[in-house]
Amino acid sequence: MPIIKRCKKLLSTDAGAWLAAIAVGSMIFITNSWLNLDVAPTLLYITLVFISANVFSISVFLAVAFGCVAVLTASFIANGGYQDEKLIAGFIRCLIALTTITLLALRSKRASDALRRKEAFFMGAQKLSRTGSIGFIIDAPATISWSEESARIFEYPPDVTPTLALIKARTHPDDLYLVDRVIEHATQQANLIEVEHRLVMPDGRIKNVQMIANPLFRHGRRIEYVGAVMDVTLARQSEEALLASQVKLANVSRVTSMGELAASIAHEINQPLAAVITSGESCKRWINRPEPNLEEARRSLDRIIQNACRASQVITCIRALSRQSDVQRKAEVFDDIVSDSLSLMQHDTSNHQVRPHLQLGAPGACVQGDRIQLQQVIINLIINACQAMADVQDRARTLRILTSIQNNEAVLEVADSGTGIAEQVLPSLFDPFFTTKQSGLGMGLSICRSIIEFHGGRIWVSSTVGVGTRFLFAIPLTNPGHPQ
Repeated sequence: MPIIKRCKKLLSTDAGAWLAAIAVGSMIFITNSWLNLDVAPTLLYITLVFISANVFSISVFLAVAFGCVAVLTASFIANGGYQDEKLIAGFIRCLIALTTITLLALRSKRASDALRRKEAFFMGAQKLSRTGSIGFIIDAPATISWSEESARIFEYPPDVTPTLALIKARTHPDDLYLVDRVIEHATQQANLIEVEHRLVMPDGRIKNVQMIANPLFRHGRRIEYVGAVMDVTLARQSEEALLASQVKLANVSRVTSMGELAASIAHEINQPLAAVITSGESCKRWINRPEPNLEEARRSLDRIIQNACRASQVITCIRALSRQSDVQRKAEVFDDIVSDSLSLMQHDTSNHQVRPHLQLGAPGACVQGDRIQLQQVIINLIINACQAMADVQDRARTLRILTSIQNNEAVLEVADSGTGIAEQVLPSLFDPFFTTKQSGLGMGLSICRSIIEFHGGRIWVSSTVGVGTRFLFAIPLTNPGHPQ
């Protein structure tokens, strides 16, 4: 239906233009033939040229222009104007004026056509990229203008005049302060305004839009900002889907690592259980004496409770490592995460005949993160270090784990004394599915990088063949003023 209306509108426009051209042509004919006027009808020719330039194609326009020149010349010759020098001079002036106007109209016509073509390209690009244009002047009241694509993003009819009230009506209630902040920045004449907020559509759908604007025109003391509005809903949904996939993949990696940690897990649980049994037997002996030693029995019971709590903590940690759960970011003591991770790996390092050296250099430093995910990264690095030293026979298998604070970041270094990694391999270590192990999946270090980057940090590696490899990662502190 809209296409039919547009066609009718176009036909009516062309018909009106043809009628106007016919009317002007008739006036030219009457002026030349019926009315014996001395005034040259050049103005009428010029009017006809302008009408054709604004309505018809370039070929039709040129045909009309050449026709006007031909009619003007034929009329001049038919009336015997060439016999009078004054009429010849007037004819030449009229011909020059008509030719000049024709050339100027042709130039304007080509510029107008090019502008329409660019406008069509621009509108097409806006629809494809879901980006609209917007301009605003913060005044009382604010003056706002936008493109059709911006109206589509906010889901208003194209013919509706945009206002600040309409924009706020679509803005999510929790994000209204962001719109107010844009107004404040515009009032302060900021050089760049950038904001991302949510929209609530009438049917309850949530959209994410991003706007960036720069000052372009100055109207007295007022500044007009011109910028772009982009619908980034699909991008944000893709990011959320990617994060969910990474969480699932990390869970698979954790479950896979549980098999490698089985011996360490059994060792960690057996230790407190053995202590519970020993303390229970001691308590029984202290009570069964002819004169029960209640104080020693009480101490044995305290040791039973203490070791039972330790076993419970180990089981809780193991369940957390194997369970798929939502990311829980909260303030955690960095050194505690590192030391607990190494405790889980004690039996594993012992089986690999690796001597761990732990140096905690970030006492009290806190990071905002998910404890389980960070432990997963540390455990993965320790496992890789132990496996890298499996073939070392000519020197001690030493694992150095150091924490420190550098540039308001908590830094962990895991260094082994293995055979090292070739320099050409280092850039690919964190790529998905790249592995140097025969039975490896190539996802461990890739997941580690995703987790560290999710925490706003960075991870890197350095290695020397025949000497060993150092893996380091750094994540921001929650208490930046912590002494370094």
